Amino acid sequence: MNSYVWTPAGTDITIRWRMLGWVPPSEQAIYREKWKYYQELPMRKLDEVGRQKYEEVLRRANVARIK
Repeated sequence: MNSYVWTPAGTDITIRWRMLGWVPPSEQAIYREKWKYYQELPMRKLDEVGRQKYEEVLRRANVARIK
């Protein structure tokens, strides 16, 4: 750990973390499944027309969804 490497400001530190084996949560299946579950909660009690309206509202608001 004594091998400090200086990097200029604005360097993306996640590149170095990835070299050491780190994987961001957005790329891990367990976290993607978790957030998909919570995104779908509001639609559980909606009928087909309600789901379509809900999806349209999300599209107009530019809400990113996990597919």
